[in-house]
Amino acid sequence: MMQPNRDEGLQRRPRVPRSALFWFSIAAFVVIFALLPWTIGRRGRQIGWRGGYPGPLNRLGLIAVGLGTAGWGWSLAAHNGPGETVAVSLVPEDIITAGPYRFSRDPMYVSEMATVIGWMLFFGSPGLLAGCVALAGGMRYAVGREEKTLASRFGDSWHEYAAKVPRWL
Repeated sequence: MMQPNRDEGLQRRPRVPRSALFWFSIAAFVVIFALLPWTIGRRGRQIGWRGGYPGPLNRLGLIAVGLGTAGWGWSLAAHNGPGETVAVSLVPEDIITAGPYRFSRDPMYVSEMATVIGWMLFFGSPGLLAGCVALAGGMRYAVGREEKTLASRFGDSWHEYAAKVPRWL
């Protein structure tokens, strides 16, 4: 009996225009990593704020927000190389080793976490602290699953990359 070609399923996956993925990704990032933290952070206790304004230490959180957003954008650019369409699937087509993927196997997660931590610091928000803890747990779980998929799909290539590049930083 013939074994099915693992790449056969990749060719049947639906594809979307690269521009649609780009704008969807931007919109999702704005909602999840800007509007949601802004909404949560403005409610409840705001540690470090005086007279309705963030204190000097709170404002340092905006540095993390900026760095996280820039890192996420860099990751998105590296993640979506040239071509007019991209496959819609959770199964990776390649191992990405360029851009921020040279320094971290999961730069998007690192950037997303930096953004949420930045908002938590800016707002001094216990609610966002709880969100950071939940997000970290979810990311840890997701990374474990993703790495199993990558190992089974790419074998030695994945193991070599994983041995050279740290998971987070």
